[in-house]
Amino acid sequence: MSSSKSIASRLLALLAPPVSLCMGCGSPIRQPAAVFPELCLACAAAIPWIASPRCPLCGRGIGCPDCTRGDWAEHRSFILNRSAVAYNDRMREWLGQYKYRGRESLAPLFGRMMVRAYKRLEEEQRQIQRNRSWRIDLVTCVPVSPSRLLERGFNQAEVLAKAVASDAGVKFVPLLERSRDTEKQSLKSRSERLQDMKKAFVPRADAADLLRHELAGGSGSRRRRDYFSTTEPVLDPQRILRFLLVDDIYTTGSTIGACSSQLESLASALGRQSEIYSLTWARS
Repeated sequence: MSSSKSIASRLLALLAPPVSLCMGCGSPIRQPAAVFPELCLACAAAIPWIASPRCPLCGRGIGCPDCTRGDWAEHRSFILNRSAVAYNDRMREWLGQYKYRGRESLAPLFGRMMVRAYKRLEEEQRQIQRNRSWRIDLVTCVPVSPSRLLERGFNQAEVLAKAVASDAGVKFVPLLERSRDTEKQSLKSRSERLQDMKKAFVPRADAADLLRHELAGGSGSRRRRDYFSTTEPVLDPQRILRFLLVDDIYTTGSTIGACSSQLESLASALGRQSEIYSLTWARS
């Protein structure tokens, strides 16, 4: 009898559809979310999207005092930041699992969330600038130090940037590197972060050559098909060069600000005017 039950149990297991576990809460998914099938309906519905930023500069979903400060607004090298989600407790847990606890299976989910945020940014700028051909030219990311890269095994910002670049049909080009390690930023005040990030990033040794190659229409560049319908040439030397700078989280803007300044200088050295737009997964 026990043998018959064992055989029946195995047959039932083979015939029964596999049960997926929600990547957000770990519970069995009885009905997957339409856009994010790795999430249960409850977790998908609980994502705190920033659909309508209150602050037009940093993209914060609530009132923002930082962007009105004189020490920041007057010296900002980037045009604006947009973020996919607000950094609440749930999102903090998700990012912690991915970034610090090595749960790389979350990468595709995070990537699609970033793609959704980028499409909102693109549509926003096309409407504001009344230019349906508005586009980003290159995607780059905030670099991590060699020690952090060795510790984690990957740069989470690079993974997110590549997902956006792939969907947008533009090249991901790594242009920056850390010039020094910085201390843990979460324990510092806003002013301390701004000071600590100064000169923390520099262009890579080959950054000028990489950028020059792309400006010349380097091999391997991919553009979305609808871009060819415009009269504006790809990477026209007379047009402002638009960078998309990607990171995982925007807190004070010190990291994005420091990286943007270096990108602006890099483009200027090649005789190009530039605009830097920031896209992050979360806004704290």
